[in-house]
Amino acid sequence: MFANRTSKIVTAICALVGVAAFLGTFVLSIVGGSEYSEFVLALIFFATFLIGSYWWIVFGPGRRL
Repeated sequence: MFANRTSKIVTAICALVGVAAFLGTFVLSIVGGSEYSEFVLALIFFATFLIGSYWWIVFGPGRRL
């Protein structure tokens, strides 16, 4: 994917935070958690998706950091 160590770290962090927020939202919707906490987790998921997409477009494969 990326050759640079920084790129791998940022991509992994975005992926881990995004997956954790997505699973947290899923679990809270099944268990019946607060709508506010579900909304916050959905916003976190959306923010990591945007950051990861931006990172991919601007600093993607073939570009130097």
